[in-house]
Amino acid sequence: MKNLVSLSGGLCACLLAASAGARDLAADFRSALQFDPSYQTAVADSAISARTAKQSRTIFYPEATFSTQRLATDTSDRFALNVSQPILDWQRLVVLGQAEPQEALGQASLLVKQQELAVRLLKAATDITLANESLRLNDAKLQAVAQQAERATRLLQMGQGTVTDLRDIQVKVSQARAQQFAFQTQLQTALKQYASITGTTQAAADFVLPLEQGEFAVQPLQTYTELGLQASPSAVAARLNVDLARSEVTKIKASFVPTVSAQYSYNQAAGTTTSASYWGVGLSVPLKAGTYYSMQAAEATVVKTQEALRETESKIRLDADKLRAVVDSGLQALKIQREAIASAELSVEANTKSYQGGVRTAVDVLNAIQTVYQVKSDYVSLATTQAQNILALVLLSATPPLEAVLESQRYLFGAP
Repeated sequence: MKNLVSLSGGLCACLLAASAGARDLAADFRSALQFDPSYQTAVADSAISARTAKQSRTIFYPEATFSTQRLATDTSDRFALNVSQPILDWQRLVVLGQAEPQEALGQASLLVKQQELAVRLLKAATDITLANESLRLNDAKLQAVAQQAERATRLLQMGQGTVTDLRDIQVKVSQARAQQFAFQTQLQTALKQYASITGTTQAAADFVLPLEQGEFAVQPLQTYTELGLQASPSAVAARLNVDLARSEVTKIKASFVPTVSAQYSYNQAAGTTTSASYWGVGLSVPLKAGTYYSMQAAEATVVKTQEALRETESKIRLDADKLRAVVDSGLQALKIQREAIASAELSVEANTKSYQGGVRTAVDVLNAIQTVYQVKSDYVSLATTQAQNILALVLLSATPPLEAVLESQRYLFGAP
């Protein structure tokens, strides 16, 4: 009976054990920025956008062609040099204007990928935390139930127990052992997933929840909505896509406008010592029937990007409303869940004393211990989900990804 009291007390202590240390998610996020293959692909795409923007800025640079040849009947080489400097070209001017939005779009798309990386990193961290806490709790429960099974066996051998109590306890032992293997597998899988993002293997001991989570101040809905619509990378990228689509229509229209350029040409014929060169101004009037249909396709693309922008803005409004609501309600639910844990612990203590007085059975005590385990497990699930919702909410309001990860870490694990 003393063993049962000590074990139930030990389980309650384990359920609310404070973390000896917390994982530095910000440092892991920096590592992920250098390692994660998916993000590195986004970095390459951003570099491509930057190079494309630089190429657009050189559109008015002079253009030159040089050629030389020597035929079988020639006694010397033939030379030709042509240099053209665009002077009046509406289409080139539009291309030049596309340089800045192209570069900005690359940066916005990269920020979107950084946000996705932050979400994946925290999800992996919470998976480790959830599996780790479940493993610790189930291990404490398994020890309590296993020792109670040994005690029930001794009582049965002395004629003081019942077979029913023993069989009921053995069932709970088997269930706890099966769950232990499942939680171990989940933990190892979660650790490997985390390593695939950061490039380093971490210890499960770094992902233990403290006694209580940190504070988070929920802002008014209008604040999240306005910030999301104005500055979130997804909204910025959607607006830039509209601008580029419109400029593409303008560029195609400009291709119908005559262009003016300064030209220089130098030619030297084979077999003679004479050469010819001249300066002049060239006028070009392009006429391509297929360009008309290209313009129609570009106009359809404008409509497509406008609808995509409208969809993005609608999603931001809905997500802001939903996330703020679930974060606000989650904060209240966690307080209630902590009260439930305290009540469950008192229930273990009451059932233990009643068992000692012969009013309750060993199964009643074990059921009370199971309830403590369940409410604590529910608390861990709720806390980890809350951290993910907080991260999504602060990212929606255009918080830089690193700062958003830090804020989520302060909530889940406390300050690093």
